[in-house]
Amino acid sequence: YTALAIILAFLFCFQSMVSTTYWLMMSELFPQRLRGMIVGIAVSLQWLFNATVAFLFPVIMASVGNSTFYIFCCINILSLLFVVRFVPETRGKSLEKLEEELEQELSPDAAAVAA
Repeated sequence: YTALAIILAFLFCFQSMVSTTYWLMMSELFPQRLRGMIVGIAVSLQWLFNATVAFLFPVIMASVGNSTFYIFCCINILSLLFVVRFVPETRGKSLEKLEEELEQELSPDAAAVAA
């Protein structure tokens, strides 16, 4: 029962904290006209990567041992750096304002002006 309790505690913490950020960011960052399709693709990729990790973990654990967790640690650090560098702050902005800012930032004209 201890293992089950720990798994449930992890799921509760993840789903009530980190996971909500993931879903909120997806709903805020994609343009309205493409949001449904892109969120569907993102969720499909999330499940694909979850399955990949679940299937590869025992293989990597058998070959690398406890150092497997260092791999996960490095991936998490890289993910944090990606979020800090590339994910925009959305607090206090309407969806329309976010879409307008992202279109300006990502448009080819903006890239030409920046160069």
